[in-house]
Amino acid sequence: MVAYQVLHRLVQVKAGDRVLIIGASGGVGTAFLQLGKLANLTMYGIASKSKHSALTKLGAIPIDYHTQDFVDVIHRSEPDGLDFVFNGMGEDYLRRGLAVLKRGGTFVQYGAPQSLLRLLSFLAQFVIFKLLPNGKAVEGYGTHRVNYRLLTEDWIELFKLLEEGKIKPVIAGKFPILESAKANELLESGKVIGNIVLLAPELLLQRT
Repeated sequence: MVAYQVLHRLVQVKAGDRVLIIGASGGVGTAFLQLGKLANLTMYGIASKSKHSALTKLGAIPIDYHTQDFVDVIHRSEPDGLDFVFNGMGEDYLRRGLAVLKRGGTFVQYGAPQSLLRLLSFLAQFVIFKLLPNGKAVEGYGTHRVNYRLLTEDWIELFKLLEEGKIKPVIAGKFPILESAKANELLESGKVIGNIVLLAPELLLQRT
């Protein structure tokens, strides 16, 4: 839902747009890649080297954040700049994300900072960059700000795409809900590609 609404409600991408997904190997990141591929976008994705093959299969050009400076990579590959940057990671990507945008491009932050202090710091940067007359836009997204009718319409569209086999959520693992601590430990390890699913007891009974 987050990926779909950012792409099609907030910024309204079009075929041929060039985009960067920061945190491309996560649950929302892989959703951006699948939906972006359907929209015929040129996509760059930031992830660790071990996850690059997964990003390539999903249609992205991978960038290793451990060994590569994505600003330099994008400037060499796209000298005119990108149309959009989608960031679900830390607020420290804001300045560098703006650096790879073309004039008229948009930076979208959809991930919340992990502490009150970091939130306040991000909001201060957000306001400053939003007011700068540099021809680049900064936008924030949260599902709490979306009209309920639009949420309903988009869920219907997403389930239609799922039924038609055009999207397939990437599931890294499934855990009983009582093992959520173990699931979170795996998630925090940084080794996960896609989503981790917690199953309620009644669903576990259906599987046995």
